Amino acid sequence: MHNERSDHEGRVIVGVDDHKGGVVTLRCAAEEARRRHAVLVAVTVWSPYGGEAAERALPCPELDAAQKASAQAMLDAACEGAGLPDLLPVRRRVERGLLGPVLARLAHGPQDLLVIGLRHLRAFASLRPSPDRYCLRNAAAPLLIVPPDWAPGAPGPAAAV
Repeated sequence: MHNERSDHEGRVIVGVDDHKGGVVTLRCAAEEARRRHAVLVAVTVWSPYGGEAAERALPCPELDAAQKASAQAMLDAACEGAGLPDLLPVRRRVERGLLGPVLARLAHGPQDLLVIGLRHLRAFASLRPSPDRYCLRNAAAPLLIVPPDWAPGAPGPAAAV
């Protein structure tokens, strides 16, 4: 679905990938968008194999196109699998880059809400980079945090920061 609202109206932005709690996070974001009468912006990202430096050294437009198409297919499958409400305005975006920085850039104001699913609550999780921690440190928009063990029907996720 596409929506004709402008970017200055309310948006609920959620990163979508294939991690275990991704569909739960997407459903939570959709419910929040419905409650706020906002546009749901479902975002997935892709990066060149080998990273940006390898891409600059040996560009391969065909491989890039295949990766982008794969990311689009994953996003479409996640949105279909989440059972998003029919009347909810949804924008699906596929961006090149890393999930955390892309989400933080897109959620740029108080009219936006960024919904993130925490992935790593274990003791040594802070040693690995993650999009959720990046967004916690860098997003300009309020955040709604969905814990990894949250299930629909359970008490709501953490309050917006």
